[in-house]
Amino acid sequence: MLFVNATPYPAALPRSALDDTRSCASVVARVTYDLEDTGRLVPAAAQPWTVSTAPFDSPHGPREADGPFLKGGVDLYLFGHARAPYKRPARSVDVTFAVGTFTRRAIVHGNRHWRKQSKGVYEASPASEFVEMALTRTHAYGGTVRWDGLTLPWAQNPAGKGFWIDEERVEGVPLPNLEEPDRPMRAWLDRPPVCGFGFCPVENAERFLAGVETNEKKTEIAEVRPRFFNTAFPPMVAPRAEPGDSVIIAGVVHQDKVRFSVPPPPFELLLRFGEKKVRRLPRVDEIGVEVDDKRVFVTFRFGFRYVVRRGERREATLVLREAS
Repeated sequence: MLFVNATPYPAALPRSALDDTRSCASVVARVTYDLEDTGRLVPAAAQPWTVSTAPFDSPHGPREADGPFLKGGVDLYLFGHARAPYKRPARSVDVTFAVGTFTRRAIVHGNRHWRKQSKGVYEASPASEFVEMALTRTHAYGGTVRWDGLTLPWAQNPAGKGFWIDEERVEGVPLPNLEEPDRPMRAWLDRPPVCGFGFCPVENAERFLAGVETNEKKTEIAEVRPRFFNTAFPPMVAPRAEPGDSVIIAGVVHQDKVRFSVPPPPFELLLRFGEKKVRRLPRVDEIGVEVDDKRVFVTFRFGFRYVVRRGERREATLVLREAS
């Protein structure tokens, strides 16, 4: 199938065969916007957030390839720092990311560590005060320990903190700064989910479980759900995001909140299968916010299936929409 991108924005047509005669594909296009102080989104002169059918390096680290399959919701990404209101040192800050009626909330603590309360019992120390804290996986649950001459990583997040296995040396071990409100770390042997805001690794257990249906014995995968193809952390997947929906992010700037509206796609898709021609608007697939850089990227997707007929002309053309 021929793909023509007649726009200035990065785009691609990942595709996959379903059987001998049927295929599926998605037109994926990504637009980088400058976020003005007024909340207005303006297409950026540079478009650093590219589209690729192979794994690639993004402005915030390695990304999985853009695939052909429809996802089970809209991936949300947040890059930046949690910040105490008005630069007044705080022991914890709530970070929320709201899109339309959907809200994702996380708690960001100052540094804490385990301290001995009684024999075999440890409690978390009071959190230290902070003004800002990076929303990266180094501050989420995970880590790597040394035991019996071996290096043992928490596979889902080896760079994090909080993972420990030696009860004799628990005192002083740091707790994670980023936590899910409904699954905090209460004991040193707890294994909470990795509280993440960026790209979720494929080895993340929560992501895997959100994307599959197992049999009654939990021994085999019975079904792969659309959520399997989402690449944000599960709490950062919104059911939908429509143009015009308000986006409000709290806890990431010292004053007020980050606010903007989901933009409409600046392009439309022209599909041709032989003599049949149709026009379609891509849907919002991802929203990424780079708070410190005052940038937003929005990924749009239109997925479809088609029958491969020999000699038939098949085209997908992405064109700019006329200004209304």
